[in-house]
Amino acid sequence: MELKEYINLFRTHIRWFWITLFLFVFVAFVWQKNQSTHFEATLLLNIGRTNIQNTEQYTYDSFYRLQADERFADTVVRWLGSPRIVENIYQGVGLDTHSLSTRTLKGVFVPKRLSSQMIEVTYENANEKKLRGISQMMLTELNQYTKTLNEDSGEKNWFIVIGSDPVIRDVRFSLAFALAIGCALGVFFGFWMTLVGHYFSNDKK
Repeated sequence: MELKEYINLFRTHIRWFWITLFLFVFVAFVWQKNQSTHFEATLLLNIGRTNIQNTEQYTYDSFYRLQADERFADTVVRWLGSPRIVENIYQGVGLDTHSLSTRTLKGVFVPKRLSSQMIEVTYENANEKKLRGISQMMLTELNQYTKTLNEDSGEKNWFIVIGSDPVIRDVRFSLAFALAIGCALGVFFGFWMTLVGHYFSNDKK
């Protein structure tokens, strides 16, 4: 089939193309408007010390302290993947965890150590206020576990977890993105629907 024949074909059955395109764009619009509210929070945690250690010994530019901070940061990352700690944090802000499996609890927080003393934690919820409450409860719970580790030794220069306010963003798909996807799919399927319409119209003849 030559190009002119394809052009004539689309001119004859162009209504199938526009109907399909409009349908996909309309569905994309309705879907975007009916998305459930969903927010993502990013919290930055830092590993600090309760006191400054005074020593006359050479410290190799605080190499051993940074190494200890790195090991403890790894411990904090492991804690945030523990169902016990995650459940304590959720219950502390009034979120029900009975319907959540152990595997789900393990994946609630996504912690990532950025440096020896810095950890980035990402988590999601439909309630923006709950996200802020989770960040505060997370610090409380982590510092409680940190303090428990020091009960026997009584080390004055002990670790402490410090955090700032989380960065919260709406992670729902934007209207422009949804319409662009709907338009792209509409063009693709509209092309084939036009060919299908042409095929069946020839059969009728």
